[in-house]
Amino acid sequence: QKLKQLHNTDKMSVSGSHTFGSLIKAYGHAKDIDGVWRCWKEMRSRHIRPTSITLGCMVEAVVSNGDTEGAYDLIHQMQEDDRCRDALNAVIYCSVLKGFTREKKMQRVMTVYEEMVNRKVDLSIVTYNTLLDACARCGRMDKAPEIVTEMKSQGIQPNLITYSTMVKGHCQAGDIERGFAMLEEMKNETRLKPDEIMYNSLLDGCAQNNLVDEGMGLLRRMEEKGVAPSNFTLSLLVKLMNRCRKLDSAFSLVQEISAKYRFSPNVHVYSNLIQACVANRQLQRGMTTLSNMLEARVRPESRTYAILVRASITQNQCDQAAGLIRGALGLPGAQPYISEQQTSLAAINNLDYNLIAETLQGLADKGRVQDLAVPLMSDIKRLQPGVQLDAGLQRRVMSVGLPTEAGGSQMTHQKSEHSSYGCSPAFGGRPSNDGNRQNQNSFGNSSNRSDNRSWRS
Repeated sequence: QKLKQLHNTDKMSVSGSHTFGSLIKAYGHAKDIDGVWRCWKEMRSRHIRPTSITLGCMVEAVVSNGDTEGAYDLIHQMQEDDRCRDALNAVIYCSVLKGFTREKKMQRVMTVYEEMVNRKVDLSIVTYNTLLDACARCGRMDKAPEIVTEMKSQGIQPNLITYSTMVKGHCQAGDIERGFAMLEEMKNETRLKPDEIMYNSLLDGCAQNNLVDEGMGLLRRMEEKGVAPSNFTLSLLVKLMNRCRKLDSAFSLVQEISAKYRFSPNVHVYSNLIQACVANRQLQRGMTTLSNMLEARVRPESRTYAILVRASITQNQCDQAAGLIRGALGLPGAQPYISEQQTSLAAINNLDYNLIAETLQGLADKGRVQDLAVPLMSDIKRLQPGVQLDAGLQRRVMSVGLPTEAGGSQMTHQKSEHSSYGCSPAFGGRPSNDGNRQNQNSFGNSSNRSDNRSWRS
């Protein structure tokens, strides 16, 4: 709103191409695509010739707001304008390349690239790295060798990003051997040194393929080369240990590496530890890890609660599931699962609404309507009015606890079409993206194990 006021004020005269470019960039960052096009049309109506910078701002603003095709059409319009054709360059084309890459449209990426070649646009290492990124994202690493060959034919040598992108692409495609081969090729043919990103890509590949020995060897090699592990590295190591059913090793690695390199595990590391506990049928150890996480002043994320709540319901620990949801929403009654001193840190503002719907339905299906589901639903409506409970969900939950026609009070366990722990259409919430927060070292005790054996990872 302030941007529009600034644009429309009489005290401000917008007359130059660079000024319009700045306004277009600002509207783009504000996600106001109408404002972007309004600025562009006003500039063109005044017969102001866009510079390469202005046109670059415009194309990037349109792409970043989800209209890559619109940005590509704009480039074609500029090609047809004798006064604007010279403003086009490789950077502007690369914005469109990156847009189609993010949308995983490999065919469109190659169409743009072929146009760049045909129009003799100066190509750079950024162009070819973007093409390789498209191969990785679209699962088309079979095209990577041809792109690298064309790159070298242009006199452009691969850089660290080139190799790192190819390593990541091969690992994501499940070809971990090819990923390691790229690392060796880089070491033998260049003076480049692998960085943390490349090592992490290989570690992720090891985790996906349950290659614990290779993963640990990679960690040693990483440390020997002076590349310090990060929280992202730790989260991958925990994932690797979890896949190989080495829960104690996961906790030990986190403790040792965080102490050695003097950093505190973040929410991603803790959430992966909790996931590992649940996958290894040690739910209570996962709860202990949550407590330690809160003591270390690390706020949970929606995924943290989703792991524990779903496992609790599966293992018939319904009181615990309800307590966790209460803690996540900042409602009273979270104790003893979340201590009173930890309640403020335990509350999050981005809890996945689908998880709330799952929990209410799950409690009802377990026969805990009157003592757990209804009080929880009532407190949510009263204390968290921003969480809109769907009327259909409320009816389904309440109907499970209704007396039978014969007048009995036994609860029925009929399942609705959304009662199988799926995502209910009652809510529009989405799982939150992971965020980084720091904490102190504190981990679960391996002696705390759940006796219930019904959980399956």
